[in-house]
Amino acid sequence: MTCPDSDLVPAPASPEGPPESLAWERRVANMAERLQKLEARVASLEKAGPALAEVRSRPVLPPSLEGAEENSPAFSPTEILALVGRVCLILAGAFLIRAITDAGTLPRPGGVTLGLAYAAACAILADRVGQAGRSLGAGFYALAAALIAYPLLWEATTKFGVLSPAAAAVTLVLVTSLLVTVAWRQSLNGVIWVVTLAALGTGFALMVTTFAIEIFTTVFLLFGAGSIWLTYGRRWHGLRWPVAITADCVVLALTTLAAWPGGPPEAYRGLSVPRVLALALGLVLVYLGSLAMRILQRHRAVNIFEGLQTVAVLIIGFGGAVRVAHASGAGAVLLGVMALVFGVGCYAIAFAFVERQTEAGGNFAYFTSLALVLVLAGGLISVSGAGLVFCFLGLGLLTAGLGLRFDRVILLAHGSVYLAAAALVSGLLTRSFEAYLWPARGSQQPFSLPGIAVLLTLAAAHLLIVLKRKDGALEWYRKLPSFFIGTMAVLGMGALAMTGLSHLVAGTPPDPGAVAAARTSVLALSAVALALLGRWRPDTEMGWLVYPFLAASALKLLLEDLPNGRPLTLFLALGLFGAALIAAPWLLRNRSTVGHKSGVD
Repeated sequence: MTCPDSDLVPAPASPEGPPESLAWERRVANMAERLQKLEARVASLEKAGPALAEVRSRPVLPPSLEGAEENSPAFSPTEILALVGRVCLILAGAFLIRAITDAGTLPRPGGVTLGLAYAAACAILADRVGQAGRSLGAGFYALAAALIAYPLLWEATTKFGVLSPAAAAVTLVLVTSLLVTVAWRQSLNGVIWVVTLAALGTGFALMVTTFAIEIFTTVFLLFGAGSIWLTYGRRWHGLRWPVAITADCVVLALTTLAAWPGGPPEAYRGLSVPRVLALALGLVLVYLGSLAMRILQRHRAVNIFEGLQTVAVLIIGFGGAVRVAHASGAGAVLLGVMALVFGVGCYAIAFAFVERQTEAGGNFAYFTSLALVLVLAGGLISVSGAGLVFCFLGLGLLTAGLGLRFDRVILLAHGSVYLAAAALVSGLLTRSFEAYLWPARGSQQPFSLPGIAVLLTLAAAHLLIVLKRKDGALEWYRKLPSFFIGTMAVLGMGALAMTGLSHLVAGTPPDPGAVAAARTSVLALSAVALALLGRWRPDTEMGWLVYPFLAASALKLLLEDLPNGRPLTLFLALGLFGAALIAAPWLLRNRSTVGHKSGVD
């Protein structure tokens, strides 16, 4: 038995020994070299396999035609002209139906029905052409269907009187849905824009002509919901804007007419208050519900459209519903309760779904801010008197505490807003501004018990935030909520002191000089007290108010004390102001040393 490769056959044993071992080493080295070459060739063939398969599958073109496929245009002029010709033939068929109808061969209802069916057939043809891979032809046929359907719908309603406003609205929705479906299935971006604008224009014109504002408001709300969900699938984001603007404007017109002083105009006497309320709240439900579902499902941040449209629907939709309820005497308590319920729900959604997201993401801020607006509106509508004051006080303390617990500055800001609302409703802010700005010759009203309760709550809330927040240097914007709360507390306490001193020293009739000196004394002592607070707690932001209070004291001396004062009152006012100018800056300058000694950063 022989081997074809002589290099692999062992040589006969040599009696000398060493030469035979050298021969075996050469053969082993030769085999290793051949094995390496074989592995390299196999690797190169494996890499070239896909490329060879692609080359083999590619059709062989003559040299003159190579590259012609890449350089050829997407649509040739011949094809475009042919499509324009076919569209002209389609439009000719539509005019033929119109001519037969005008001649009386077909009754007008039959002619309108046949014309709409003809437009629907064009839309179906567009879909079939698109499925065959001819997107340009699908676009032309869909546009031809739109050119037939919308003018026919207008004439059938306004000129022929074949369709009632309700039937016209239903037909408009059906025609638009069919054309939008074709554009969606075939990804016809230009067609969807033409159809959307044509549908909005036709619907608005029919609404104005027929005075059926309730019916067509429903149509625009349906269009709004559809445009939102269409953009999520095809990313046609621009479509949302014209539809949303139209829906907002129509609902605004509807609620304005329903709440018109003395009743709606003659053409709109048939407006129903329950239906108007339902449509106004429907605007809120369509957009806020869709936006909330989208945010929660896709876990994406709120964009510009969603933020602006949220503000618009709250003002136009919910605000319009409240106006209509008040104007009609139907009562808005139910609307207030609904707002409170939805506000609490928004807070729950914020904590359940996006509590872990960063505030920069926007979702937590979006849901909590929406909840803030709803709760404030619901409270103002459904609750009144001292109950509303204490309701806002409780909400302010609760949200501020949650802000400290979860380290959320947005919740601290909500707490400051609720406390400010309580101060406004209780009359604390009004009495405070009167105390500072009321003429020295006039009398001031005393503070109410709810106002004093709010004042004590403001002071306690500020101290709580300062003492319980995390140690260390904070960004300035994180101090704004507590600064706002503390400012209201300081102004309220100063106003309370001014009111009390004014009643003590004013006499009957009031002495303007004594009143002015009392006010200046309060301002100067407030600046010193704020500086002392800053010395005790260097991390508090109340020191920011020291120099504004000193500046206000100086301005008040010039404008009120000097014109109205007597030597004794001026002695007191100037003496206290001068002492404050010396003491307050000195306390502020040395507060950092005290802070380091006490271990406060």
